[in-house]
Amino acid sequence: MIGRTLSVFALTLTLASQAGAVATAPKKRQPAPMPSDAAAFEELPRTDELLRQAKDLWLIQEDFSGALGKFNEAVAIDPDDNDARLARAHFFEVLSEIVIPGDRPKFAARARDDFEHIIESDPESLVAGVARDGLMRLSGEPLITGKVVACPSAAAEAHARANALYGARRYTDAVVEYSRATAGCPDNSNWWVELADSFYEMEDYERAKSYFAKALTVDRWNREAHRYLADTNVQLGDNEAGLRELVLAVVSDPTYEAGWSALRAYGGAMGRKWNRVYGDRKLVAENPDSAAWKAYESARAHARETLGRSAPALAVEREAVKAALKAQASGPFWSMLARADRDGFLDEAIFLHLLDAPLAAEYPAFREANAARLASYLETVILR
Repeated sequence: MIGRTLSVFALTLTLASQAGAVATAPKKRQPAPMPSDAAAFEELPRTDELLRQAKDLWLIQEDFSGALGKFNEAVAIDPDDNDARLARAHFFEVLSEIVIPGDRPKFAARARDDFEHIIESDPESLVAGVARDGLMRLSGEPLITGKVVACPSAAAEAHARANALYGARRYTDAVVEYSRATAGCPDNSNWWVELADSFYEMEDYERAKSYFAKALTVDRWNREAHRYLADTNVQLGDNEAGLRELVLAVVSDPTYEAGWSALRAYGGAMGRKWNRVYGDRKLVAENPDSAAWKAYESARAHARETLGRSAPALAVEREAVKAALKAQASGPFWSMLARADRDGFLDEAIFLHLLDAPLAAEYPAFREANAARLASYLETVILR
């Protein structure tokens, strides 16, 4: 299931309207010149119809060449349509996993090109967050993983049929198969999310909410369940609950860029100021955080030596970050960490902004013990 992206603009308008803000209309392209040839008046296929055809060819008919042609046609009609590029990137990503080993780098590179185009063209959008998640998947194993559940073959087969039907937008049929899958493997929280999302696409928001909630009873840290439940709460008129679920989506997995992007969009629509900054570790003069990164790297190496190899990753990071803050660099990333330190959230900021493999190994236990503090940091420091 491709992460939902299309609903967020409409939801943001709803939030802005309810908050009394002025919503900005999307920019329109200039109208095309009037054609001189009467044949040119034939209606061109709409991008969304081409995407529907592509997914039907791919997921239902298993015609990969035909699907690629439709994806390419959709992107050619509107090269600036990031949703079309995202769909094609996901197609390439899946192909990179199933083709012969020699062809995998080629399709992974094509997926990466589309993901990077999306991020470059609209870096602060939700679709860019989804694209960043795609790049992370292509780069290797995720830092934070969900629960792994072994499901019976009959349930897995039903789930595969459901995914194909969902991808082809046959949501009523998908519900039938997802219901069979979840009945056969009720401990798989992701399958409950997919069942719920089918109801969401059918605009049955009450049932969608109940099944997203079910997914969270199976795994309280299912990031997609929190993110999609946020959309559902807004559709049901509860904006504050929607914002809270997005906070929990990020707490569930700090590497979840779609969650961060959605949190920014919702918070902005509700009049909240956004204070997250990406960390640029380049040690170049143009980087205003460069001096702090130098102090951080030096202090981290020293902390590893003095604290020993068995020291917790958080303890090492804490020493390194404090050293960088003492360097009094004024760059945006380290100013963000300085605010977190002043407000008493240094450990939370380290996990949310500096997560690497050693910290990721410690994060689940920290999250269980400090979930409320992680959420409070996001709600009071990142969102003002």
